[in-house]
Amino acid sequence: MTGFEADPKALRDAADQARQAAGIVRELDLERVAALSGALTGTESAKTAAELGPHWENSISVWAKGVDSYAASLTTAATAYRVRDDAGEQEFDGTGGR
Repeated sequence: MTGFEADPKALRDAADQARQAAGIVRELDLERVAALSGALTGTESAKTAAELGPHWENSISVWAKGVDSYAASLTTAATAYRVRDDAGEQEFDGTGGR
């Protein structure tokens, strides 16, 4: 068998799920971890907590942007497959099914 099949609906569903995941992650307030440093005054962990919160916040922002880009690519691919499939069906129908 040569070639492959793509399911545009499945690609769109995956894109929607990716966007939903990015939205959920964006709502996390991981910078609050930095507030732990006040409860850990005088410990090695206080400094780490103060640095970790902003680091995580930046990391999830970068991750969410990447997932949004991935979702956009899935949507673009789904549209392209659908356009090609529709064009192929019209071409085939135009030949009288020969």
